[in-house]
This record gives sequence, structure tokens and C-alpha cells, in this order.
Amino acid sequence: MKKKDLLAVFVICLIISIFAACSTNKEAINICGKTYVYDKEGFGSDFTISFYEDNKFHYSEGGLSSYIGYGIWEIKNKIITLHDVDMPFCNNFILKGNKLVWQEKNSSNFLYLKISDGDTFSEADENYMNTEKDFIMYEKEVEYFMRKLIDQR
Repeated sequence: MKKKDLLAVFVICLIISIFAACSTNKEAINICGKTYVYDKEGFGSDFTISFYEDNKFHYSEGGLSSYIGYGIWEIKNKIITLHDVDMPFCNNFILKGNKLVWQEKNSSNFLYLKISDGDTFSEADENYMNTEKDFIMYEKEVEYFMRKLIDQR
């Protein structure tokens, strides 16, 4: 009789853990492939953050920034954390509807533009995302030609 009770508790715990994992994956799916735009003024133009399905991201604080941040993002306890690869930056957000809300606690902020606790980034529409993709392709082309020039020296 006790073995059946123990088995029932185990099965219930297993089901709860499966549903908990699904909710985290659902949150991840909600930001994958999306770009978010800072609701205030960026550094010379829009401050954008783009999320990719391989848990990578990139951001640009605006047109006057020479730095394009990139790295790995993760979700734990409904907190979306961006771990920058080049700089010692770690920034936390929560997702509320179609907005990312920046969390000052345990965040390092950004390089040029310092944002405040509770500042928001809104999900960009499809037309904005296409423009962003065109920009990224152009950057990759420039990087290719720069490598070619360096190799020639």
C-alpha cells in the first residue's frame, strides 16, 4: 500500500515538473525571432534588442553607438537575462504582454545609454523587423569585405 502512495506522489511531482518546463519554453517561444524597440529615445536612433531561437541576441543602442552587443539569453523564474559576450554586461527583463520591462536589480545597464528601472521595450511589427534584417545583412557584408582587406595585407 505504501509503495502505491509513493508512486502516486512521484507521478504527481513528475507531472508538475513537466508543466513547469512547458511554461518556461512557452515564454521562450514568445520572444524568439522578435525585435523589441526602446519606448524612449535611443542613442541617435532606435535602441533595439533582437532575440533568436538559438538563445542568442544582439542589440544596438542606436545609430550613434559604435558598439553592437550580442550574446546569450536565458529565462529563469520569468526573468529574461541577457549575457553580453564582449562586455561584462548582464541585463534582466520581464515580459509583460508585448513589452520587455527592464529590471534594475542584478542588471549592469548598457554602454552608452543608461536606462531606468521599469523602462520598456515594445515588440516591433513585421515591417520593422524586415528593415532590421536588411541592416544585419549589410553589416555581415561589410565584415566580409573588411576581412578580405585584412587578409590582403
